[in-house]
Amino acid sequence: MTEPHPLTGESAPHALPSRLLHDLRTPLNQIIGFSELLIEQAQEQDRADFVSDLQRTHAAGKQLLSLVEQNFHAIPVPDARVAATPRREHLPIVLEGTSVDEPSAPDADVSTPHGLVLVVDDGESNRDLLSRLLQRQGYTVTAAEGGQQAIEELQATAFDLVLLDVMMPEMDGYEVLQRLKADAVWRHIPVIMISALSELDSVVRCIAMGAEDYLPKPFDSTLLKARIGACLEKKRAHDREALLFEQLQESHERMEQLAVALQTQNGELARWRRAQDADLEIARTSQQALVNIPLPVIAGWRVESIYRPVIQVGGDVYGWRELDHGVWVFWLADATGHGVAAALFTNLVAFLFNDASAASKTAHGILRHVNAGFCSVLRGRAFLSACCAVIEADGRLTFAGAGHPPLIIRRGDGSTESLPSLNTMIGIDAAMQIDETVVTLQNDDLALLYTDGLHSLKSPAGQRLTSESVADATTHLNAGEDLLPRLVAELGKRSDTQPFDDDLAAIALHRG
Repeated sequence: MTEPHPLTGESAPHALPSRLLHDLRTPLNQIIGFSELLIEQAQEQDRADFVSDLQRTHAAGKQLLSLVEQNFHAIPVPDARVAATPRREHLPIVLEGTSVDEPSAPDADVSTPHGLVLVVDDGESNRDLLSRLLQRQGYTVTAAEGGQQAIEELQATAFDLVLLDVMMPEMDGYEVLQRLKADAVWRHIPVIMISALSELDSVVRCIAMGAEDYLPKPFDSTLLKARIGACLEKKRAHDREALLFEQLQESHERMEQLAVALQTQNGELARWRRAQDADLEIARTSQQALVNIPLPVIAGWRVESIYRPVIQVGGDVYGWRELDHGVWVFWLADATGHGVAAALFTNLVAFLFNDASAASKTAHGILRHVNAGFCSVLRGRAFLSACCAVIEADGRLTFAGAGHPPLIIRRGDGSTESLPSLNTMIGIDAAMQIDETVVTLQNDDLALLYTDGLHSLKSPAGQRLTSESVADATTHLNAGEDLLPRLVAELGKRSDTQPFDDDLAAIALHRG
């Protein structure tokens, strides 16, 4: 039995393996989905005698799903790929005059096909349910029972959209998605991931890999229609642009007209560029005021910093503040993008950290305040990685990170340690709990906070440098002044002096 919650008195959710929780949700998805489908068919046929019973079935399925969601949570697994397991299949349910094995007629307001959709799911019942829902909404549907068959179907047919299950044997949804986005022909096909699991890490991973959207099972048919419609509209816009570009290449007369239009547009763009340059200069001046503050003088510590944006204005920002006598906080954040928008982000982040530093004296408390403030302003429209370290006169250092590269500690004997970020990115969950790590630095020890721009380089073999590369580089440098410029130069040597392709910022805290 699970222990009751100390405040509410309610039992905590039971932990189940992701595979088992997936298998609980899958048949519930089928019960809810098929009952919704049958309710619509019964209403279309004026079979009121079926509707009430089907509605009770649907309500029972929703109630059972709610109980599952409230009482169980998944134990995360590092890889969504699972071995093949038997699936529960539905028994054919037939209303008078209608067979579930025959596609139903589309909705009455549909006059033309909406597009060609590929449904990929290793469960026959799941494929059947999705196919019938989409056919009723006017789509032409092809179904594939696994990743390999999906690839074969894509090679043979130009699909407008792919509905892709995450958890499949042999080739899972992540691998199929990766292959689609790596192919020049397929990468523009929108992909909506579907899964009976709703783990945040899975959602973030799919979106980061290029998925257009993510739908947890069971899904509402109206929501499914809206998400698919939005994806297809974006796809059609891309197709129209591609067709226009092809026509422009083939038509000499149209190219001449375009040349005249481009000449006019170039003038407008030049005026726009001058205005943008003026805005960027103002933004650069504002951001430089944030990062060029004097380094603090702290008894027993020596502080270095470095800031190098790719263009005039970058997405990295850092700062520091005394929390108490001899106690200081140092923070660093990495927002998406460059330019004026990035400058606005960095100004907001600097404000949030200064405000949080006044409200809390701990690393995890400061980062928690920053996350809550960022979520309240951006409301899930943007994310950033961030970290902060609180140092004390006796060498105690407390570190908290959110989706950020690990803090690197180089001991006086040249050995290195890494303190990883224990939390996901800022801006995803306003109520996210922040964890921290405590370590003690001795004389001649060094703590390094940095953004991932510090290793935004490639080796001569074409491999990206990593945080391990940064840690290794620090072991080859003698302690002393100007360590950060020397560290940047050392990393540059490892890429045959190729330029950094991202903003970089770092703070070095020397003990002793």
